[in-house]
Amino acid sequence: MARTGVTYLDIFEAAKAIKARGEEPTVDRVRAHLGTGSKSTIAPLLKRWKSESSSSTDISGLPKDLVEALKGLHQRIQGDADQRVEQVQQEFEAKELEITERLNEAQETSSKQTALIRELEQKLSASESEKRRLKVTLGEAQSELEKSEFQLEQASVRVEEQRASIEEMKQENRDVREHFEHFQQRTATDRQHERDQFRSSSEQLKGQVASLAEQLGLAEQKLSEQGLLYKQGQALITELNREKQELRENIGSAQTEAENYRQQAEEQAASAELQSSEIGRLQGEVTRLKSNSAAQSKEIQLQQVSLERMGSELSSARDRVDSLSDENRTLLQEKAILQGQFVQLEKSLSEQ
Repeated sequence: MARTGVTYLDIFEAAKAIKARGEEPTVDRVRAHLGTGSKSTIAPLLKRWKSESSSSTDISGLPKDLVEALKGLHQRIQGDADQRVEQVQQEFEAKELEITERLNEAQETSSKQTALIRELEQKLSASESEKRRLKVTLGEAQSELEKSEFQLEQASVRVEEQRASIEEMKQENRDVREHFEHFQQRTATDRQHERDQFRSSSEQLKGQVASLAEQLGLAEQKLSEQGLLYKQGQALITELNREKQELRENIGSAQTEAENYRQQAEEQAASAELQSSEIGRLQGEVTRLKSNSAAQSKEIQLQQVSLERMGSELSSARDRVDSLSDENRTLLQEKAILQGQFVQLEKSLSEQ
């Protein structure tokens, strides 16, 4: 609130105080006593005071009752003005203290709400980051699961191919066995036929020893070839058995690998389910935090409205204080006028 400046009443009081110290009131002394005001303002008011003071005379010749009545009127006006000023000052100080306390409480509450909102925003940001991380993890897990399923399908296809290959080898093995059994039966039949021929013709063909010896050599050569073929068949069976064992080992490895893939897929599915559950929980937490943030924002808006209302009340109180100050100033000016009239009355009574 701006200061209204130095008034005649201020000059009057300051001059009286300087006069009471036994000094002559001057512009510099009055200005030093008041602590404010310019010399151009103080000089005419001080001149007026000196003029009124020099024109006043002794009132000892006035009636005592009139003097007492004037003094009582002056004291009553002065007391009422001082009491009114003190009351207004006390009301203003109490109201200002109350409004200041309410304003401090509102500012403290607003600061706490702001800090809480900032903390909630940080938690929300952390939850969003965790949610994004879990989404990435879930995507990676799903990708791994799809990869495992693809590998499992490939392993199943390889197992089926191995099974088909084993069936083909089994069929080939059966064909070789059938061929070997047919060869053994044929060899046995040929041997039996040769024995029968030898028995039937041994007596008739004694003279044909050379021819029989040649036929016997051919038969031995044929038998040797058949024995070699038999050995080759045995070696082929051994090789087929070895390949069959290797296929069984490959099938076992493929089944073990498929089982491992299946277990990995189940573990990844369980982990994905847990991550989905955690994502659901975090989404619920995010929803709750957003709801709390909205409630806190609404509360802050209410606090701001209350703060604005208290600011309006403070402004009204300040306006009232200004009004009371103006009223006090008016009363002081009236007091100065009455004092001037009192001096004039004393002068008039003295002249009479």
